[in-house]
Amino acid sequence: MLVLTVIGLLYLMHQKTDIGLFNKSSIIISEDGFTYCDSEDYPFTTFETIALTEGKSFEEWVLKNKISNNTLLVIANNAGLFVPHALFNQKIANDYYDKFDNRENSDILKTDVSSNHIKSITYKVSSSIKIIKENYFNNSNIVHYQTIIYDYLIAKNNNEKKLYVNIQKKSIDVFLFFGEQLQLVNRYPNKGPDSFLYFLFFIVEKHELNENEFFICFLGNYLIFKEYYEGAKLYHNNIEFVLAKSQNDIKNTPTPFLIDLHAYYFRNS
Repeated sequence: MLVLTVIGLLYLMHQKTDIGLFNKSSIIISEDGFTYCDSEDYPFTTFETIALTEGKSFEEWVLKNKISNNTLLVIANNAGLFVPHALFNQKIANDYYDKFDNRENSDILKTDVSSNHIKSITYKVSSSIKIIKENYFNNSNIVHYQTIIYDYLIAKNNNEKKLYVNIQKKSIDVFLFFGEQLQLVNRYPNKGPDSFLYFLFFIVEKHELNENEFFICFLGNYLIFKEYYEGAKLYHNNIEFVLAKSQNDIKNTPTPFLIDLHAYYFRNS
């Protein structure tokens, strides 16, 4: 998923994001379950335990935990398509997105606008998520997780060349910046440390990144991904960790950095 300078798309209304959006309670929806985040706890629930539908089990979970109907829904189970906002065009929404990723006929497309108004991020939302929003979270917003990460990175970026890496249970995100300019955003399947190094070196070679001219910046620092960090350190000296002092090194969460980012925004709100 490269950053493309092309005419974009829009299916639903644009939603401008800002870093304050993540201050409230949220539900992070990943491939195999969802994580509920509030000010105190971050429990992960598998879809085998509670299906993400309008059925009785989900409704009971909402009532039992007194989940607010304005809880933010974070889509983290698919990649987003980044397009320059100035070139965005809603008339070719379906056809253009279908060249980027597969989707079911029942999926809808949604678009976020980054906080700097430079990028539009389009992604798919399943019919089950749309239904639970209408039934239980009618006052909530839906936002893509890569939008949240991008907004966070542009707020702290500088003039250096930096390759940001977000490692999750099922996937790995990379954001390559040359100063303030986003050169690449991509999402790869996480098949282990060796596969990660292959993707890493492919990016380095393709973008002609010299050893001493860029930083590899891992988003978070988690024991479960120690092998990934050590592998990168064998081949690269300029390595940094963003939000390195994790408050939530939980082994069973599929999205540790998103949880830490939620906690960070909550603490600083």
